[in-house]
Amino acid sequence: MRTPTTLTLLAAALAWLGLAATAQAQNPSSTSPSTPSSTPAAATASAGSEAPVDEAASPDGPTLAWSGFGTLGWAQSNRRWGYQRFIDRQGGFERDSLLGAQLDAQLSPEWSATAQLKLAPSERQDNAWDLRSTWAFVAWRPDNDWLLRAGKLRVPFYLRSEHMDVGATYNEARLPAELHNIVPTTDFTGAHLTHSWSIDDSDFSVDVYKGRASQAKRVWLRDGAGPLPSGAMVWDVTTVAQGLVVTWSEAASKVRLGLHRVEVSPRGNAQLPVRPTWAPLGPGFGYWQTSNELPGPGVEMARSIDNDFLSLGFEASPAAGWHLTGEYGRIRQRKTERSIDAQTGYLTLTRELGHWSPYLTFARLFSSPRSREWARQLDETTVPAYVPGGDLLNASMRASADSVPVYDQRSWALGMAHALTPTQRVKAEWLHTRAKVSSMFDLLPGEKLFQTRSVDVLSVNYSFTF
Repeated sequence: MRTPTTLTLLAAALAWLGLAATAQAQNPSSTSPSTPSSTPAAATASAGSEAPVDEAASPDGPTLAWSGFGTLGWAQSNRRWGYQRFIDRQGGFERDSLLGAQLDAQLSPEWSATAQLKLAPSERQDNAWDLRSTWAFVAWRPDNDWLLRAGKLRVPFYLRSEHMDVGATYNEARLPAELHNIVPTTDFTGAHLTHSWSIDDSDFSVDVYKGRASQAKRVWLRDGAGPLPSGAMVWDVTTVAQGLVVTWSEAASKVRLGLHRVEVSPRGNAQLPVRPTWAPLGPGFGYWQTSNELPGPGVEMARSIDNDFLSLGFEASPAAGWHLTGEYGRIRQRKTERSIDAQTGYLTLTRELGHWSPYLTFARLFSSPRSREWARQLDETTVPAYVPGGDLLNASMRASADSVPVYDQRSWALGMAHALTPTQRVKAEWLHTRAKVSSMFDLLPGEKLFQTRSVDVLSVNYSFTF
């Protein structure tokens, strides 16, 4: 069951703030001088952003400005099992709804600070909501070419990393999960340096960053294993991310290339298996040992694993009123064969018709053959029932197959956005996903991991900034 009290309060808050945004858009003269633009200021001071910070502290002290954003979104599918954690045939607001507030302080012409809070579904519990800090950093801009930020920041993986929570800044009801849901981390606490310059009508920027984060990684177990029950389980991990991002942009186009490395290590003394080990149990049969607490010759373990991530994205306007956006990602594993190793990408074509913006998106995500084969072996290998403890050994293999993301899926999305005002959008989308295997499916007990399935999702969103 969902949490109706929290949802009711969130809906009321979103409705009130939406009315405030409407009033502000219709009567801009009533806006306080400290009110920032419709897009939160930190989103415009992002990786690849070339615009200088124009605000300066007043002679009497720092200048403060606050802004906010939110989305109230309903999503419903035609399947009993869950998709993307919250979407099922009952429908609900949890998948896309959120509420955020941001405070920007211009301390001097060179120094500024930003803090952002977000109310959204908890990363640790499926039936709870959390208020958490998403940004908290100080920035130093000695001139228009250099920007140094330190604190809690967003990892610049995607074209829209910096404002992916601000639904009013893009037309899609939901950014493609095939790309945006697979990276090991989205936030970090550390440092981010940007150098930007202009040549003729083009702008260039280079971003370098490094930092760490504490993450709660959710895994869905179909059947459980031993003391682990079926359903959602959370692992606590620490990530250390570093990378280099190069961006080129002009009036109607942008290209971004990123090279990233993310080290992932479990909390405490836990370790991660490098690969399962075949453990013979008798003539002609055995099982895949996935833990050194189970019988067998032993499993090679690693204290941490490395994820190398290549990201490439572009935005272009091939003709007046037409916009094309595409991104590609390749995530490759080091030190282990039992972690996400995949290629992913999407293309979105949008037509601008006044206040209306219909769009079509195609997305594809598939794991490497080795990743899929390991998952298949773990899912389909069975120990005969007459072997003592065979049920536990079978459950351990199925739980291991569930615990590492594996994909072979594609999606089509057809949607429409309507700009009520410059700060408000209403969106509707039909999404069709078909997969031979997908860790985004929360399958029911006893179901096979590898089986062609499809799901249709209807989404309706209202997004705003103020």
